[in-house]
Amino acid sequence: MPLHVDIDAHGRIVPQDDQARRLLADRAGRFELLPSAPDLLLGRRTPAAGGASQRPRCVLAGDLAAFPIADFIAFVHQSRLSGLLRVAAAGGDRTVVFREGEVRGAHSQAAGERLGEIAVRLGYLRPAGLEQALRAAAGPAGLGKALVDGGLVSAPDLWKCLHEQVAAVFHAILLSREGVFTLLDEEAPELGTPLSVNTQSLLMDGIRRIDELSLFRARIPGPEAFLRRREPKVPITLQPVERELLGLVDGRRTVAEVAQRAHLSPFDATKVLYHLAEAGYLEASAQPLGARGQSPDERAGAIGEGMAGILREVAVAVEAAGGREPFLAAVRAFLADPAGRFAFAWTGIAPARDGAVDPAAVRANVEAARVSDDDGDRLTVLFDALHELVLFYLFQSGELLARAEDERLGREVKERFEALAELR
Repeated sequence: MPLHVDIDAHGRIVPQDDQARRLLADRAGRFELLPSAPDLLLGRRTPAAGGASQRPRCVLAGDLAAFPIADFIAFVHQSRLSGLLRVAAAGGDRTVVFREGEVRGAHSQAAGERLGEIAVRLGYLRPAGLEQALRAAAGPAGLGKALVDGGLVSAPDLWKCLHEQVAAVFHAILLSREGVFTLLDEEAPELGTPLSVNTQSLLMDGIRRIDELSLFRARIPGPEAFLRRREPKVPITLQPVERELLGLVDGRRTVAEVAQRAHLSPFDATKVLYHLAEAGYLEASAQPLGARGQSPDERAGAIGEGMAGILREVAVAVEAAGGREPFLAAVRAFLADPAGRFAFAWTGIAPARDGAVDPAAVRANVEAARVSDDDGDRLTVLFDALHELVLFYLFQSGELLARAEDERLGREVKERFEALAELR
């Protein structure tokens, strides 16, 4: 239990309990007050008397503004020190546990860095489940056990959450520029499940994150930015994780929401999304798709691009199943059918190799057909025509995909379709 003393407006020291009073009595004498940060009080006995000291004790303390905290952590690692590094800075107190220079755990009072919050952020736990686990846990240290025992989070997923918590706390400490730090030579069983994480790797990863985030922010401003799909000028082969995240971009989800659904940290998701933005597959926006104030032209463009993205996603799944050529042949036949309900929208339209159709050309066909003088009616026709094409894609893909993959694809397409429906 921490001991506290108050310093009143007259400079008098007032112990808050008997134990603090006894400790001060044992140190009776004159002390020189040393210049220090506003949040740190340092005193040195003068003249020095020496004597043995008992653990736990504060062996190092200092001002975060004096030098990079990364240098101090590197010193702890190289010196193979053990103990609790506590950093008090804006946002809350953070603690990293060291044993012989290696990280064994982390704890934070800062919002978003607590274990339960990280489990929710990564999509492994719902807020209601967190409340249930907090009621069952014997304090913060027992939360991980309560999550696993309650069947709310699997042991492997809890391990991922703990590692992400360590990385998040470490990253926040490296970004701290003001505040104070202390190193206490004590064990920390209260921090829960011990980990074994290489300190040097954490340092290098943290520094890399800081450097890369400054680059990513040029296209992905932050976790609250909304994401919209775009038509790339030159399509490229996407990695599985890139296809997964692109499939979650519907114009309504933020970066944080996409990361949560993909069970990725905000940094890892931002890195993938940045590469997709660089390749022309998406862009960040301050407003969700369909937000008030969009003109009919903007809404029509968003409908076309959104539908093209859905078509491309279905075609990617079909290609993975080895049925691209017969699938595209069936699509070409569908678009060329003069008896189709929306045949006027498909004049001169053919699917590209990636499965998408040119949304601008489809929109031009709808405009040329003069279905109505009302912008809302034309938007509805454009939406309904592209929706019918999506349904045909799903019907054809259902003949080629395994049941589980077909159901997964259907769920994702439905979510994205519902977001686009608001633009009509």
